[in-house]
Amino acid sequence: MNFNLISHSENHFRTFGFTVLHQFFEPSALAAEIDQVMRDGLVRRVSSVGDTRFQYVPMMSGKTPESLSLLDRLEAVAAALLGGSVLPTRAKGVRFSGNTPWHSDSASPVASVGCLAYLEPLGADNGALRVLPGSHHLAYRDALHAQGVDGTPDPDIPAHIVVSDPGDLILLDEHLFHASFWGATRRQWRVDFVSAPMDVEAEALTKSYFAGIYPPDWDGGYDVDRYPTYGPDWRDSDRPFVTQLEALGVYELAATQEAFTRSQAVMLNQELL
Repeated sequence: MNFNLISHSENHFRTFGFTVLHQFFEPSALAAEIDQVMRDGLVRRVSSVGDTRFQYVPMMSGKTPESLSLLDRLEAVAAALLGGSVLPTRAKGVRFSGNTPWHSDSASPVASVGCLAYLEPLGADNGALRVLPGSHHLAYRDALHAQGVDGTPDPDIPAHIVVSDPGDLILLDEHLFHASFWGATRRQWRVDFVSAPMDVEAEALTKSYFAGIYPPDWDGGYDVDRYPTYGPDWRDSDRPFVTQLEALGVYELAATQEAFTRSQAVMLNQELL
């Protein structure tokens, strides 16, 4: 790993709320893996939030070795950016279409970084990520909220357009405002890392962060048995954060959510009979 590059990226990330590691990974194998999980793992509807339409499948099992390898490589990067030990959420493949209005991914005080890789070349006219540099800083973020920017589908807000090619890795502070416009169907791989809690107060905040990721009544629309969020391949591995996530109750949260998804599939099948 190029630690000089990481050091430069760390400064950029902390100042502006994002950075890009160009050609961080070989994209063809990951793209093929995402295509495979989309063929095998999607069972139902396209989800939507406003104008944004998306489908996703977790990529956290022995069926997705490219995804897990990239997650493992990113641990050290995330730790450098966040200044200490980190815990991953879940890696997933996502298929987006449509616009994404201005928003941030986290309102939690816990430090976290989203690691995003797009598998199509993206620029200003076809759905590239747009960011408001520095909007992860509290004063700027509060000003944007006061102006009603959150949820606004406005491509004319002055922004930095993150042009990217397959193989590039975008690192995004989850408090940073970002959006996307004029995009066709595009594939994304993503995993988020959160600072590992070091005391009781931080532990409570981290548990709340994960509870927000896994609401108990969300139907992901994917095959939870074929592609579980934290299946045996993950739980039986020697990754140090496996037991840490268990102690935080994260596996129980994910299992409850996936039980709901499973129940929705059963209901749908019964309606079709």
